[in-house]
Amino acid sequence: MATIYQHGTLELIMSGLYDGTTTFSSLLQYGSTGIGTMNQLDGEVTILNNRIFQTNTDGRTHEITNLDLTTPFTSIHDQSKLYYFLQEKFLDFNSLNQLSQNKQNWHNLPASIQIKGDFSKLKVRVAPKQKKPYPPFIEVTRNQPEFEYKNVSGTLVGDFGPELYSGIMANGWHLHFLSDNYLIGGHVLDFSVHEMIGRVDFFEELNITLPIHNEDFKNHQADVLKLRDAIDLAEK
Repeated sequence: MATIYQHGTLELIMSGLYDGTTTFSSLLQYGSTGIGTMNQLDGEVTILNNRIFQTNTDGRTHEITNLDLTTPFTSIHDQSKLYYFLQEKFLDFNSLNQLSQNKQNWHNLPASIQIKGDFSKLKVRVAPKQKKPYPPFIEVTRNQPEFEYKNVSGTLVGDFGPELYSGIMANGWHLHFLSDNYLIGGHVLDFSVHEMIGRVDFFEELNITLPIHNEDFKNHQADVLKLRDAIDLAEK
């Protein structure tokens, strides 16, 4: 059965639960490709071909070799037998969203995307490392560094979260980037890619593990009424 494995939920991140609660070594047994963040929300994580990369707030990206480091939120998967092949002359956020809307059989399925191509425009952000008491994520995004690049080759990796799973996954596309030379990365805010190839994989199962031994999680009370608006603001 095709499965996206996810540790933690987006709601926990939005609420400021940034302590790492599982290791990257434990995550790699569930897949080879994914996205996430670090303990204390220290940058952006992109997983590609079983290798884990961290983008820091100075814009630099490096490979994580200490797999005992921890994360509060990461999703990971292998390719699914159910997928849609992408080969487009041009793609950006608007056309990707339009493609999703045109494929009505997508709208309730968790999905992943992987696109390789030449990006004429790329805008990314990187979440800074936080100290306790942790602020809500919407406050973190107000002070996050953003970086813009032109004419960079690389791979776009991410997930599609249906409305059905709001609060568990990000609604819509949640994308990260990793350049071919592994030096550029981050959470994608905007992109334009030409002559790309890729695939959208669909999953029958969404496997969520929770940080049941973390005291902040045990005492956490979600504010679901404010959650959707906060996610929309944080993802833009």
